[in-house]
Amino acid sequence: MPATVIVDALWGDSGKGKTCAYLSRRDDAALAVRAGIGTNAGASVTLDDGTEIRARQLPTGWLNPGTRVAVGSGVLVDPTVFADEVARFGLADRAMVDRRCAVITPEHIEREKADDHLIKVVGTTGTGTGPARSDFVLRKAKQARDLDELRPYLGDVAAEANRIAADPGQLVIIEGSQGTLLSLALSDDYPYTTSGNCTSAAAINDVGLNWQHLTEVIMVVKALPSRVGEGPLPYELSAGEAERRGIAEYGVVTGRPRRKAGAIDYDLLEYSASLNGPTSIALTFCDHLDPAVRGRRTADAVSDRVRRVIADVERATGAPVTLLDTGPRLDDVIIWTM
Repeated sequence: MPATVIVDALWGDSGKGKTCAYLSRRDDAALAVRAGIGTNAGASVTLDDGTEIRARQLPTGWLNPGTRVAVGSGVLVDPTVFADEVARFGLADRAMVDRRCAVITPEHIEREKADDHLIKVVGTTGTGTGPARSDFVLRKAKQARDLDELRPYLGDVAAEANRIAADPGQLVIIEGSQGTLLSLALSDDYPYTTSGNCTSAAAINDVGLNWQHLTEVIMVVKALPSRVGEGPLPYELSAGEAERRGIAEYGVVTGRPRRKAGAIDYDLLEYSASLNGPTSIALTFCDHLDPAVRGRRTADAVSDRVRRVIADVERATGAPVTLLDTGPRLDDVIIWTM
């Protein structure tokens, strides 16, 4: 089990963090690495005791006690956010940041919040990732190795990921961020995109993983898609309808309401699959599609409505659905083999 990539098929907020945490525990992953842009996207996981875990910098794989966590060199690091998560989750002896990561500074955050185009037109999160990425491309940004406070955590994440992935008895999980259809160079929705690509190939590039180690691409498909910020959302529901159905959601980073769709656009899903090459699908938020499956954990509980969507997703992606997310708790998951 050398390396698995978890990638979002659509516009993000699909449960990649929960999927990473679940697989890290199930498969006892040796290392989980965060890919993506930076701290502009978050993950939330609810434990069975009701404790909610929210993270923006580190992957959620640490919920398995034997899994180390790291930030890939292509990911922007905010030292304040990194330090907060290391402290909150007790990860001082298990966290690593690649020494080559570009750094988000308070000045980057101020620049983004003051940029009317980014905030009002694009609808960015105001976390400084756009300006920091711009400075990195222009070779003006600081790197993690330049900051004393990050020194205890510095390492070569690419070398470590490839070393572990070369051992057939160990597993590396790469947790992507945001969603394929927010990719800077691949989305037709520009400028309503993020500042980089969010595909499986982009994720292994962010980490520096040798492609020959990649054995699985799990594409996460949200049963009722959502989108934060501006840009088109096919089959969009009104905010009132989402509230009426009890499926309203709010962003981990900003707290903004997520725009909700009433169905999947299968043409877009097929396009996303062509970009990512999934080997399997995790179908998430099935309880938003059919409340009857909420919290269920056995295959016999899967309703006909969910089964129809499984079949449609498999036709569009050419990959089998193997995981069903049925509720907010970490173990609200069904292993699907039919």
